Amino acid sequence: MMPDKLEKEIAILDARSVYCVIVTYGDRFHFLKQVIDACLKEDVEKIVVVDNNSKSSEKLKELEKTLGNRLKVIYLEKNTGSAGGYKVGIEEAYNDKNCQLILLLDDDNVICHGLIQQALNLWNYFKETSNLFALSFLRHFFINDLWTIKLGLVKKIDNNNFCGLHIRTAFLKTMRKYSKEYLKNKDTLFPITKATVAAYGGLFFHKDIISMIGFPNEKFFLYGDDYDFTYRITEKSGAIYLCAFPTITDVDWPPERKTLDGIHYFFQKDANEAIIYYSIRNRVFVGRKHITNYLVYGLNLAIWFIYYCIFLYLIAIKKVNFKLYKRRVKLFYKAIIDGYKKDLENAFFDKQELNL
Repeated sequence: MMPDKLEKEIAILDARSVYCVIVTYGDRFHFLKQVIDACLKEDVEKIVVVDNNSKSSEKLKELEKTLGNRLKVIYLEKNTGSAGGYKVGIEEAYNDKNCQLILLLDDDNVICHGLIQQALNLWNYFKETSNLFALSFLRHFFINDLWTIKLGLVKKIDNNNFCGLHIRTAFLKTMRKYSKEYLKNKDTLFPITKATVAAYGGLFFHKDIISMIGFPNEKFFLYGDDYDFTYRITEKSGAIYLCAFPTITDVDWPPERKTLDGIHYFFQKDANEAIIYYSIRNRVFVGRKHITNYLVYGLNLAIWFIYYCIFLYLIAIKKVNFKLYKRRVKLFYKAIIDGYKKDLENAFFDKQELNL
C-alpha cells in the first residue's frame, strides 16, 4: 500500500490535473477551435477560454453545450488585453480545486501530440530540486530560441537595453559570437536550457507558484506583461526551463501585419495609437529593472530615438505628413516617460475601442 503522500503526487502527474488557459479576441474562432481540439486529444481536465470581447461568442456558446464540463468560457464585456485576459483565466484555474497544473496558450497555439505527457514528465523531474519553476515549450517559428537551446545558453533580457535594442547586437554577426555575451548554462543540456523570462504561450506551471509571484498585472494591458509575470519567478531565485521538444505550432504565423511600402507601423496613418503607446511604455517599464549602466542605457535610447523618430521619417517623408509625425513623436515621448517613471496608471486609452 502506497503512502498517502506518494499517491497524491502520482495523482498530480496526470493530464486530468491539467487546465489549459486560452485567451481569444477578434474573429479567430477558426484558430481557437484547432487549439481546443488539440488540447482535448491530450485528455486535459478542462479548457478555460477567456473571450476578450471577441466576435466568436455565439460559436463558443455552442461549443460549450457540446463539450460540457470540459470547456469553461469566461465572457468579458470589453477587451482587457493579454494582461487582463490571462489574469482572469489563471484566477479561474487557480480557484478550481481540481486544477493542479496550468498550461497557458495563445488562441493559435496548437500543441503537438504528447506535449502534455512530456510536460508532466519534466515537471516531475524538476520538482525534485525546486518548488518554484515553470516550463516554456518552444513555438516552432522562434528560431532564436532554438539556437539558444542548441548552444546551451541562458535566454535572458539584455541589461541596459532600450525597448529591446542594444548597441552591442550591431557588432555580433553570428549566434556563436552572441553566445560569448551570454551566460553559459551548466545545469541543463539540449533539448532544455534555462531562461529568465518567457511568453505566455506554452508556459506550464503548478498553480501553487501563483501564491509566490502573484497574477499578471492587468495595468500592462498588452506587451511586456508576460515578461513581467515570468520574471518574478527568476527574481525569487526560481527557474524557467525552455524546452525545444515537443513544439507548439502557431497556426496564424506569420500573422497579418499592416505594412505600407516599408513604413514602420508606428507612422502608418491608420495605426492604433494605443498599441503604439503600450508597446513602448511597457517595454521601457520592464527594461528599467535591468539597468546597470546609465551611460549604455542612454546610448541605446538615443539610437532607438534616431532610428524610429528620424530615420524612419526621412525614408518615408513623402508618405507621412508632418502633422501626423509630430503627433506620433509626442506619443513616443509620453510612452517613454510613463514607462521610465513606472507609471502604469496614466494610460489614456481605457475608453478607446481597440481593434485587436
